[in-house]
Amino acid sequence: MFGYNLGTIIIILVIVLLLFGPRRLPELGDSIGKAIRSFKKAHDEPEVLPKEEAKASPAATAAAQTKPCPKCSKEVAPDIAFCPHCGQSLKA
Repeated sequence: MFGYNLGTIIIILVIVLLLFGPRRLPELGDSIGKAIRSFKKAHDEPEVLPKEEAKASPAATAAAQTKPCPKCSKEVAPDIAFCPHCGQSLKA
């Protein structure tokens, strides 16, 4: 199974039992199962993207605007302190 023989699997299970204890193993298995189910559910559901134009508020559109960097003239977000392209300080 997965390239491991029975002895190796038993050793791994004993180590896991020693690390987590018999009381936490059911909780651990339950949380791993829930995580796998949520990943499968997220993978199987179609991705639904909201229409930004219809739901965008004036504050959100103002935050989405960019301004040019004074040194390299590339567009940058207005809320950052340094240009990610050239390192120029944007806050005076």
